[in-house]
Amino acid sequence: MFDRQSEVGKKEVQLRQLALQLGLDGFCLSRAINFSWFTGGGTNRVVTGSETGAAALVILQDKKFIVAPRNEMPRMLEEQVVGLGFEPCIYEWYENREQVVRTLIGEKKVGSDIPFANLEAFGNEINPLRYSLTTEEIEKVRWLGDVCSREAVATSLAIQPGMTEWEISADLTFRLEKLGVRCPVLLVGVDHRALQYRHPVVSDNILKNYALIALVAEKWGLHMALTRCVHFGPVPKPLAKYHQIATDVEAAFLSACAAGADSQTSFEAGLAAYAQAGLPEEWKLHHQGGPTGYQSREYRCGEGRPEPYHDNQLLAWNPTVQGTKCEDTVLYKKDGSLEFLTSVPSWWPTTKRTINGKTVLRPLILER
Repeated sequence: MFDRQSEVGKKEVQLRQLALQLGLDGFCLSRAINFSWFTGGGTNRVVTGSETGAAALVILQDKKFIVAPRNEMPRMLEEQVVGLGFEPCIYEWYENREQVVRTLIGEKKVGSDIPFANLEAFGNEINPLRYSLTTEEIEKVRWLGDVCSREAVATSLAIQPGMTEWEISADLTFRLEKLGVRCPVLLVGVDHRALQYRHPVVSDNILKNYALIALVAEKWGLHMALTRCVHFGPVPKPLAKYHQIATDVEAAFLSACAAGADSQTSFEAGLAAYAQAGLPEEWKLHHQGGPTGYQSREYRCGEGRPEPYHDNQLLAWNPTVQGTKCEDTVLYKKDGSLEFLTSVPSWWPTTKRTINGKTVLRPLILER
């Protein structure tokens, strides 16, 4: 379906160039997100959500190795890195991986993406390599965006008053997982919980009128974010107003993602939109999003130093306003143009917003 060898070849060039720039002979990658990135969608995890996994990668200037215990290596070679040219470095499950890596690299100067085996850590330097998607990755996120959009709509139509948040969550999880798409984040808030909590982790509460469904889905290590809201009966005017404000703020965030802009520029534009709507403190109640990719958010805008945007980078802003949220995932191009990867069908209620001179339709609350 996708040219994985081509994708990995491009990443080998990137990583080896970075090693040369830093005066290194190569890198050891242990983080699960970097394993997925470098292998074009493989995974070294056994425990879902773990920071590291059952295998590490050692990439030198002339060779690349996968380091894994004997009981894991066949699966790694036959399923996770098949056809990618990795040489196996096998150890027993009761042996120390750090020592195995030290023996493998010998006197070579190798960096690591985590503190590991007394190697110097270069995680911050490696992170930006994940931000610009390859052509192969862009194909993947377009597929993933279409699937998440479609299945989120299907769940929005399937839910009924009387269902618990767990049942709503299970419906969307089933629809996605049967397609091989995982849900590292799936929030469902119904009625008062959606109004009360910005992160409504799934509970036993029963839907009466209103449901907010916030999803971050993952396949091949790549993440896709969206939020959809459904109301049974007429949407209360205050709630409708708050949702309109959320779309205004999101439009401000996205409009500020112009050519040459950085994360702080966008963040400040969104804050100004909150203030213009008469809610200058609202942004403090929930993070506002930022670049996504191989993590739910690679970083959250407004935290730390300003970061430049990269060509073909995924962005997902998620402004919240008192029970509502506006969230979709876009692909940012270096000329400032944006491609929406998640969407709603033509019959879904929308509102027009102008973003970088283009009129786009943003989802409103679906009234059923």
